[in-house]
Amino acid sequence: MNLYSEILDPPQLRFDYSSTFAVDLFPKRGLTRFGPYDSAQYGKDSIRCGILYSKGLEETKNVLIKGLVEGEVKYRGFQSLFQIPLACEEEIEFETNKIEQALQKITQKELDIVFVLIKPAENIYKTIKNILLGNGIPSQVVISEKINYPQGRQWILENISLAAYAKTGGTPWVVANAVEDNQLILGVSRAQDRKNYLVGFVTIFTQNGDFILLHSKAPVIKWEEYIDGLTALIVDAVEEYKRLKGTPSSIIVHLHKRPGRQEIGAIENALKSLEEDIPYALIHLNEYSNFRLFDTGHRCHVPPKGLKVDLSSHEALLLTDGRIGEKRNRMGVPRVLDVVMDKRSSLSSECFSDFVKQIYDFSHVNWRGFNASAIPITLNYSKLIARMIVEIGAISWNQIIASGKLREKAWFL
Repeated sequence: MNLYSEILDPPQLRFDYSSTFAVDLFPKRGLTRFGPYDSAQYGKDSIRCGILYSKGLEETKNVLIKGLVEGEVKYRGFQSLFQIPLACEEEIEFETNKIEQALQKITQKELDIVFVLIKPAENIYKTIKNILLGNGIPSQVVISEKINYPQGRQWILENISLAAYAKTGGTPWVVANAVEDNQLILGVSRAQDRKNYLVGFVTIFTQNGDFILLHSKAPVIKWEEYIDGLTALIVDAVEEYKRLKGTPSSIIVHLHKRPGRQEIGAIENALKSLEEDIPYALIHLNEYSNFRLFDTGHRCHVPPKGLKVDLSSHEALLLTDGRIGEKRNRMGVPRVLDVVMDKRSSLSSECFSDFVKQIYDFSHVNWRGFNASAIPITLNYSKLIARMIVEIGAISWNQIIASGKLREKAWFL
């Protein structure tokens, strides 16, 4: 059996909505040179933050605030990267058994984000997320242990700042995509909480990886109810996109969980029911493939990042992680992404190579941290949202989604 393979080039990243020349291969360098992609459209003079800190962590709190605002070592502070000041307007110390009172107090303030500094052993994450998200306020929980040691602190501060900018609705960078088509990318997935409530959700992106919004339905118990709701969920997501960006030229659906026949049918019915005859592709991103890829010509046997191996006209293996040059920065064998285009897609399989390249490009739009794992955002966001549903429970999730205050922000990072 002969297999065709190639090494995909990393994408250029774009850092200015109004200029096609503000591009760079490296996110941190691009932000330093040009600022964030949406700096001219952000619409605020500052990002107003508050900080809750556990009793006994006042000194660590001061280090955190100073580091975020003024920077440390080579990190020059929030404003230097994002061209907007981070203004700390509320500081509240709390005791663990009184965290709810502190959270309720800080929600009375008009804040864009709340940083919560806690000790390693404090088990209050769920309470923090429930109350703050329920009031439409993104949050960033920081473990004091990570701030107390100077070694490596500058990188932690950079990553916190990046996630905070995205959580408040900012777009740090996108893929410098030459394609001008108004292409809609949907990430479709589901999750079950510990009480077995089933939640379906959709993340919506433009063709350059810009996150638009999150759509989700109320949790259900029965599988049949989920299937019925999935069709409506897809239709609602597309209609919302059309109101914001106009009618898309095509729709690409990335499926995270292994889709069943009924799920595929529900999605297909939704796309066929649209008033316009919009061509679409259904693509499954399987991160738990049984395939493994090795480079026997290299001493570490790890293939280079970006390796794509075509198995057929509609299936390919992709390494979004791997060796860069002669170096492998992580331990272990990189996980293979098995990408399959469903034959029920109305778009031709001749487009499949372009879809795989787009998936690879989307692995470079990860705003969770500058050193975050290279995972396509449609897949990564689905995993993060599913984990959030399990942690806080589907009923709390429903209350958060119903408020609608956070749907356009990547608050789950």
